[in-house]
Amino acid sequence: MTLTRIRRRLAAESGYSIVAVMLLLLVGSLFGVAAWTSANSDIPQTQKDYNRKQAMDAAESGLNWYLYNLNQDNQYWTYCDKPPGYTSSTPLIQPWNGTSTRPFRKIPGSQASYVVELVPQNGATQCVPGSDTSMIDKTTGTLQIRSTGQSQGVKRTVVATFRRKGFLDFLYFTKFETTDPTVFTISNPNYIGLKTPGACDVYRWANPSRPAGCATIQFANQDVVNGPFHTNDNALICGSPTFGRDANDKVETGGSPAFVANGGCANAPNVKGTLNSAATLLEVPPSNGNLANIADPQYTFKGKTFIKLMGNTIRVSDDYAGTVNVKNLAWPANGVIYVKTDPNRTNNNCQYDIQQTYSNGAGCADVYVNGSYSQGLTISSDNDVIVNGNTTRTGNGMLGLIATKFVRLWHPVNRGNCSGTGTASNSTGPSTGPLNNPQVDAAILSLNDSFIVDNYDCGAPNGTLTVNGAIAQKYRGPVGTGSGTTISTGYIKNYNYDDRFKNQNPPYFLNPVDSKWQMARFTEQIPAR
Repeated sequence: MTLTRIRRRLAAESGYSIVAVMLLLLVGSLFGVAAWTSANSDIPQTQKDYNRKQAMDAAESGLNWYLYNLNQDNQYWTYCDKPPGYTSSTPLIQPWNGTSTRPFRKIPGSQASYVVELVPQNGATQCVPGSDTSMIDKTTGTLQIRSTGQSQGVKRTVVATFRRKGFLDFLYFTKFETTDPTVFTISNPNYIGLKTPGACDVYRWANPSRPAGCATIQFANQDVVNGPFHTNDNALICGSPTFGRDANDKVETGGSPAFVANGGCANAPNVKGTLNSAATLLEVPPSNGNLANIADPQYTFKGKTFIKLMGNTIRVSDDYAGTVNVKNLAWPANGVIYVKTDPNRTNNNCQYDIQQTYSNGAGCADVYVNGSYSQGLTISSDNDVIVNGNTTRTGNGMLGLIATKFVRLWHPVNRGNCSGTGTASNSTGPSTGPLNNPQVDAAILSLNDSFIVDNYDCGAPNGTLTVNGAIAQKYRGPVGTGSGTTISTGYIKNYNYDDRFKNQNPPYFLNPVDSKWQMARFTEQIPAR
């Protein structure tokens, strides 16, 4: 019996399952401990990632705060670190010395905060109130700030570069797509824009629109605008002119319809760019007087001036041949030359007319330019800038030509023989006649008038006018007569955009009045400040 009971007990399975349960509990506990350990170790990392994101958001908030103020007041940067309404809590400082306390501004509803630091340019160490040179890069026209965000002790810093929407965003800019009334002052004093001042200063798309008597200029069938295009007006076309190179080029007009067909013409523009027929209107500044203040005295001249660009030196004289009162000069350190009207001139007739004989008095601020250049330069005048020879770049420099009135292409003719063939001459000018197939590599800006070819309606055709750069003008200026690739007088157009203008400008090139600032570049600075 005893043996039998022992066998039964040994053969019984009661209590076996508890062993399995205990093993499962042991394994489960091990997994739980591992999970807890892993999660516990991730908590600091997760918090750090969260704080990094919060710090970056705060830094971007600083950039947006500054950009908002810039676009409320285009001159906001001139106030440096003490803008209107400045208080001790304003989050804007001069370049930080690395140790002083900074006025971080807390973001509402968040533990994060930001501070905005000015970044001086052109070798300046501080922002100087009202100074162009301390904050605006003279070669690019850009403005920089640095914004640092912080959250729970974690900091991140970003640097942003701002630039204003400018004339050099476009290969071609006009305010009005009509002929400048001024060009008829002598030859057609009964022109409607002269007899009724302002009559032609109306956009074609406006209501009421521009009067029919105002002279029109069309884009012909074979015309090609090889770059971004903007007019505050709309464009008069005949056939299928091409606007833009691809979808990256903006094609902008100030009103709708963007294109209007000239009488008897097809309205079939070839728009390769991205069309916007309700673009922001850009206003041309009326004066370049601030450039007169920027130019050094050695590079400020009075009256009729002739400039020959010779690579990295400049020859200035009082005559076409370069033999009278010659000055051989080094390139200006700040890249600006300015020509003023002589207040003591005896001949007060500085007025332009398309029937051009180059007879303005010696005191008129007419600056003649040609040659080659390898460095950045801006030549500006009280009156007109006349390109009287090929003007080309040989290096990475940029040339700006800015006239208060006209930027003109030298084109002397014999007005008494406009229908004649061959090279016309002009007894009041130099011995050479019009330029054949001229090339101008420059950013051209006429503040109150046009970029125009002198005597464009007279003489034999002289080939193709090539402009590599940008053209901005208040009124559209003609360069010849004819249609498409067939011209009767003057030149065929070959205009090509210099893509460097997207990020760079000639020295101190002017911007539109009250144009908006926009962010051009954005980078994170590591380590953060």
